[in-house]
Amino acid sequence: SFGKEPGHPRPAHIQDDTGMQYITLHVKKLVPFLKRIRKHGVTLLGETPVPIDSDRHFALIQDPDGTFIELIGPMD
Repeated sequence: SFGKEPGHPRPAHIQDDTGMQYITLHVKKLVPFLKRIRKHGVTLLGETPVPIDSDRHFALIQDPDGTFIELIGPMD
């Protein structure tokens, strides 16, 4: 957004806006991303990270424009 405030209200739910609302990123290790997310004061949404199978976890955040970002990967 080049330093400008978003031109629309931040969506609280995926269905609250049109256009791209959700991105899934598969990462090799989730922990480095979680450390950086916490360092910069980004709120994890829901009760994430949560396990989705024996190897991978799921974490959900929202970018400043309101796009939901899902991170999936092993914790270590």
